[in-house]
Amino acid sequence: MITIPVASLNASYIFALEYYLMTEKKFTDPIFMIWSTKPTVMLGKYQDVSTEVDLTYIQNHDIQLVRRCSGGGTIYTDNGCCQFSLVQPTNKKIIDFSDGIHIIATALKETGFHITPDSRNDLIDDVGFKVSGNAQYLLNDYRLHHGSLLFDPDQVFMNNALRSDPVKLKAKGISSTRQRTGNLKRQQPTWSPSKFKKELNAAVLNNVPHKIYHLCSKDKERINDIAEQRFCSGNLLSSSEKLSFLKKRYIKGAGLVQLKFEVKENKLRHVRINGDFFSELDPQKFSNILDGTPFTPSAIHQIIEKALQPTPIVGITAGELVDLIFKKNCPHTRH
Repeated sequence: MITIPVASLNASYIFALEYYLMTEKKFTDPIFMIWSTKPTVMLGKYQDVSTEVDLTYIQNHDIQLVRRCSGGGTIYTDNGCCQFSLVQPTNKKIIDFSDGIHIIATALKETGFHITPDSRNDLIDDVGFKVSGNAQYLLNDYRLHHGSLLFDPDQVFMNNALRSDPVKLKAKGISSTRQRTGNLKRQQPTWSPSKFKKELNAAVLNNVPHKIYHLCSKDKERINDIAEQRFCSGNLLSSSEKLSFLKKRYIKGAGLVQLKFEVKENKLRHVRINGDFFSELDPQKFSNILDGTPFTPSAIHQIIEKALQPTPIVGITAGELVDLIFKKNCPHTRH
């Protein structure tokens, strides 16, 4: 295993580093990194900015906004949290959290924490609170798994920066995100976030042979270029668009899926798919392939099924997406 010391507190730089490792550096060994950020909101690949984030609050409090290449939900992170990345060479084109979850869960247990993986992709503490969320995507012949660990985040920032979708909260039987999340500091109250990160990193590397790779100036220059080109937050604020219908549902084991679309002249138009699910689906290609499809269940099902064959959505079928579009009692709005 290769480990890369990372001093940056800029999430867009880290995401660019991950992308650089999979597209240009192309190590043949797995790569593991532990890192943290300044106050940051990270959007999942398929999520809509306006429904997930209080933009006014994060702008007023200098909280960075960045979008991941992976699916999953929106999270808040800061220096009180700890992030990790696992880049693995693979020829299996599937979303699979098992290796990354095993590595981090084993390290946490060895440092004295009581945690349990849940049925999806989270880690739960000894009293049932979520303390880690994980996300993943595939690129070239690599799988990128990154996760967050809630040690001692700023709860005020986290609660005010994020908007909780009522459909998802209702499905989980809670009234706010805070009711479901905990922090690991409760189990090690004398530890600082920096000690937590140091102990966790040591536990991970103690279990596997490893070597350290230090980024050179040429690496850093290229990573900065990628961060500016692909992970700049400036374009995020104009990505939302008002459409005729909004329908959403929380599907157990898969996550929240939201569809925005118009119907013009009995044809489907301007489809936007958002949510915290996992997939390699390109949302713009998905929209393009559906644009102009006759507004009938059979026609739409045929197109969606074809689109999902090479890039399935974990836990969600074409039939469930069609049902979401046509089910009359689904939440929807007209503009």
